[in-house]
Amino acid sequence: MRGHITKRIVKDNTTELVQRATIDLDFLLLIVFAAAICALGFKMNNASAIVGAMIISPLMYSILSASIASYNRDWLSFKKSILTFATGTFVAILTSILVGFYYSTSIRSEISGRIAEAPLDYFLIAIFCGLGGTYAFFSPKTHQAVGGIAISVALLPPIIMSGIGLGIGITEQNIDLAVSSSKIVLSNLLGIYLGSLVMIIFLNRISKD
Repeated sequence: MRGHITKRIVKDNTTELVQRATIDLDFLLLIVFAAAICALGFKMNNASAIVGAMIISPLMYSILSASIASYNRDWLSFKKSILTFATGTFVAILTSILVGFYYSTSIRSEISGRIAEAPLDYFLIAIFCGLGGTYAFFSPKTHQAVGGIAISVALLPPIIMSGIGLGIGITEQNIDLAVSSSKIVLSNLLGIYLGSLVMIIFLNRISKD
């Protein structure tokens, strides 16, 4: 198990991860683009567009960064990571609401199929995505797998569904979709965080000097 992941790699990649989880113009633009694509994907009931949006979205990095900050007991970085996630989520929801006002979205199979699943199922998937995403990010051999893991966890779609649900709630006085989607978002958030925290503990134990 001791091999290609060294303490130096862990340290360098932690620095890179913190940079990716920083609120800047790149982060905000990617969130807006990803949210717009995902919202339009739901309007069109187009799975390919939704998948593409998940690859673009940088939201997952902020959760991984928060778990590493927890391990290092760097509470300032932890707060910054949470703020980044909250800001990204707010921007994504606002974007989806605006898209919904201009292009009304009905609840079709891409939405109904997602809210039909139990939040516990999303939580379990998110744990493994947190484990896999953290390992992939720190392993030079599997670094490119992070994008695929971001698709597996499907972090962005329920956030966009929450925005669509809020838009429907404003116009039709029905917040059921927003509530159901929010439960999925929380399940994903907690699962990724816990899985990532377990993996960073493991990596710090096996990494060589």
